[in-house]
Amino acid sequence: MPGLASWLAAVHIERFDPRTDNQQLRACYEMAVAGQPEDDPSVPPGPFAAFRGWWGYGFGGNPMQAWLASTDAGEPVGGYLLELPERENRDNAFGFVLVQPARRRRGIGTELLVHLARQVQADRSLLMSVARIGSAGDAFAASTGGRTGMREVRRIQDLDASLRERLPALRAAAEPHAAGYTLRRWSGATPPDLIEGVCAVYTALGDAPHDDAFEPATWDAARLHESEERVAAEGSHWYSVAALATQGEVAALTQLAVDPGRPDWGWQEITAVTRPHRGHRLGMLVKVAMLELLADREPGLRRIATFNAEQNEHMIAVNEELGFRVSDYFQSREHDAAATAALAD
Repeated sequence: MPGLASWLAAVHIERFDPRTDNQQLRACYEMAVAGQPEDDPSVPPGPFAAFRGWWGYGFGGNPMQAWLASTDAGEPVGGYLLELPERENRDNAFGFVLVQPARRRRGIGTELLVHLARQVQADRSLLMSVARIGSAGDAFAASTGGRTGMREVRRIQDLDASLRERLPALRAAAEPHAAGYTLRRWSGATPPDLIEGVCAVYTALGDAPHDDAFEPATWDAARLHESEERVAAEGSHWYSVAALATQGEVAALTQLAVDPGRPDWGWQEITAVTRPHRGHRLGMLVKVAMLELLADREPGLRRIATFNAEQNEHMIAVNEELGFRVSDYFQSREHDAAATAALAD
C-alpha cells in the first residue's frame, strides 16, 4: 500500500460544471451511493436526477461549485460540493466532502477539505456542514477542528393502514381550531396568485431554531423561481398544500417531493405557519391534507422522511402525533476557514 505522501501527490482536484459535465457528476454520485451503507443507512440512495438537482442547483439559488478528485490514472477517489451564498450568509460557505469508501482514511478527505477552504478563505470566515452522528463524516469533521452547532433529528413515517385509519380523526380534531381557513392544493410550480404569500411563509422559517452564525433567507419571487428550477431539473413530483386566511393570505404551507425514480419514499420539504396565524392547528391540518393528497396521487408511497431542529418542539409534536419515529441525529459543524486552509502546512 502506498504511503500517505504518495497518495496525496497522486490526487488531482479539478472543478466541473454539474449541470453539463455528466461523466464527472456521475462519478461523484456513484461514490455517494457506495458510501450510503456507512454514511446514512436508514434511507436509500436518491436517484441520479435528484443528485444532479442538488449539485447543480442547490436549495436557495446560491452559486455552487463542484470539484472532482482523481488519481493519475483517472480513477475518481473523491470530490466536494461548495455553496457560496450571495445574499445572506456572505461570511459563510457550506461544504460537503465526498471520499470513495475504499480510499478513506488515507488523507484524501483532508486534502479535499483544505482545497475547499482555500477557495473561500479570502472572503469567508466559516465553513458550515452537517453529518449524521456516528458516521465517518461526523468523525472526520470533529478530527479536523469542526465546532459543534445545533443537532437535527430525522424522523420517518410509515404510510400504513393504521395511519390511514387515524387521518379522519386527526383532521376532525384540527378543524375546529382552524375555522375560517381554507385549503388549497397544487403540484409543480407555485401558482402566480400565491407567489407572494408562499415567499412570506418561506421567510417565516427564519424564526425557527438555527445556528447563531446562520442567517435565515428572505424570499422573493426570483429566489422562489430559482428554487423551483431545481425541482424541474430533478424531475420530482412536487406537492403543496396551503392554508389560506379569509382574505386569501397564505397562512401555512407544507411541501413534499417524490422522485419518480424512487416512488416508495417521500421527502418532506417546508412546513411552516406564519406568526399571526399560529395556534390554530394549521400545521397539523395541512400535513393531514398532504397525506390525503398523496394517497390519491402517489399510491406506491410507503415512507416519508423529515428533519427538524432538536429544539423545534411545536413541529416535532405534530410529527410525533402523526406517527413519525426517530431514525437518526445529525450534527451541524463550523470550521474556521483560515485555520482549515492551513491544515496541510
